[in-house]
Amino acid sequence: MAQQSLRSVLSFLNAPQMNSPEAYITFTPDLIDAVGNVTNPSTEAFLRQFMEEFHDFIVRVLTVLPHEETVCPTDP
Repeated sequence: MAQQSLRSVLSFLNAPQMNSPEAYITFTPDLIDAVGNVTNPSTEAFLRQFMEEFHDFIVRVLTVLPHEETVCPTDP
C-alpha cells in the first residue's frame, strides 16, 4: 500500500508522523456528496474525531520543533 511506503520514507527522513489513529479510507460511491458532506453518519463522526486528533498532533509538533528563520539560498 502506498501509505506504508510513504511512512518508510518519512521515517528515514526523520519527519514527524502521526502514528495513531490511522485511517485507511476506501473509495465508496456517494460517500461524499457534491458539496463535500459525508453521507454516512458513522464515517462523519470518525473523520471529525480523526481531524481533532490530527490538530492536536500538529500543535504538539509545532511546540517541539525549533522555529528557524527561512532564508533564501540566493540571498547574500
